[in-house]
This record gives sequence, C-alpha cells and structure tokens, in this order.
Amino acid sequence: MRGLWIGLILLASCDLFGARTPEPPVGDASTWQQPVAPDIVVENIHSAIAELNVSNYRRSLHTDFEFSPTPQAYVRNPDQWINWDQVQENGYFVTLVEAARGGENSSLRLEDSTTELGETEYLLDAHYILVISHGSQQVADTLQGRLVWTIIQEPDGLWTLMTWNDQSVGSADSWSDLKAEFAS
Repeated sequence: MRGLWIGLILLASCDLFGARTPEPPVGDASTWQQPVAPDIVVENIHSAIAELNVSNYRRSLHTDFEFSPTPQAYVRNPDQWINWDQVQENGYFVTLVEAARGGENSSLRLEDSTTELGETEYLLDAHYILVISHGSQQVADTLQGRLVWTIIQEPDGLWTLMTWNDQSVGSADSWSDLKAEFAS
C-alpha cells in the first residue's frame, strides 16, 4: 500500500495531468459571417479580398452568378465574357490570389453608394477602389469603377451575390480588366 501512495505522489509531481500550452491554429485565419443579411455578403467579400481567401469569396457567390464586364473590356474580348459565371469568377480569383500572395495588403473600398432593399433582393450601386498587389504589368494594382451588385435571399434565408455589373470610371483600369488578366 505504501508503494501505491509513493507511486501516486510521483505521478502527480510529474505534471502528467497539467494544462499544456495550446498549439497555434492550423491554416490561415479567416473572417466569415453567416450571411443572414445582405450587408453581411458585402462584408464577407471585403474580408475575402483583404485576406485573399478563395473559399470565402466563392461562398459569397450564388450558384447562378452572372457578371457583366465594362463595355471596354467586353469589346476587347467578347468571347471571354459570354458564359462568365460562378466557375469563371472563382477561377479568376484563385489565379489572382496565387499572384498576390506575399504582396502588400489588399483592400476594397466602396464609396458614394446607394442601396435598395426589397423582401428578397438587395441592390448595391457604389464607386469602388480595389487595391491588390498582383505583379502583372498589364493592369494596375489600384482599380476603380462603379459596381452594381444584386444580392438575393436564398430559400434557406441566407444571402448571396447573384449579379454583378461593372462600369468604367474615366480611363482607370477596372475590375473587369483585372478579371480579364487573371481569367483561367
């Protein structure tokens, strides 16, 4: 019996059952909010761009997503835009993220915006300034234009980006130019 007590004392003193230092999380941290309101979709896209997070960007898009480029981008390569859907949008963003890894901070700023909220549809019209260091000499790291996003509510109550219309502002490179450059 005495040996059992000595064994328990030794076992307790070796800190076998003590708290350990937590390990750092595996993978990149990301910001994602359940899109229970349309403005959360906008926040999620902001975060996905800032974090270069492909998964969260894709999650923000409706399965029947449609993109309409600027007229200038369309004229340069009309075939590229004919069937631009969620697959092409995701492909461009994957390629862009690979090119931008290790670059300076990426950001999206929306200004001069107007919104319209219906029961199941939210319309956002805003001037955008997108900054992303991607390394291509063909398109600027700072892009600007005007976007019109239609964000819709799914039957499960969550919201996603359904349509995107891009418009040029002056002679600045637009988001359409960036998508054309990094289309896969």
